[in-house]
Amino acid sequence: MLRSYLLLALVISLQFPALAEGGDPPAETKSETIPPGYVFGVTVNSIKDLDVILNRADSLRELFDPDQHGRIAIVLHGEELRLFQKDNYAANQSIVERARLLDQENVIDIKACQTQMRFLEIEASELPEFIEQVPFAPVEIERLEKEHGFTRL
Repeated sequence: MLRSYLLLALVISLQFPALAEGGDPPAETKSETIPPGYVFGVTVNSIKDLDVILNRADSLRELFDPDQHGRIAIVLHGEELRLFQKDNYAANQSIVERARLLDQENVIDIKACQTQMRFLEIEASELPEFIEQVPFAPVEIERLEKEHGFTRL
């Protein structure tokens, strides 16, 4: 665990040297758009597995400020999409609300693959509004990498 924190600190210090020295970022950096973030393709089969992913994202909140170091895009493209269906809300309320809170606090952006939604027969209106729907997960992941400089996790 300590090794992970040290590695993360090294990456941050290389990307943001002024912050590593305790100073403010250069003026030109402050006015730029939000820095690139991280993208993670998710295919899990249980609420427990999704909870592990949200726990990890929540723990990252303490390590970095998304406004300075980018956000984490979580692209859902498996059975976990069913957990977010409105008909399943009562059974999965805690995980849905947790995901909503992380999204509202700008820690993560949750995206849903519409191709997988069609395969699972999930209508667009069945997912909460905070989940952005994208045409095809692999293309969205690649787009975030190429167009926005995201790092794939």
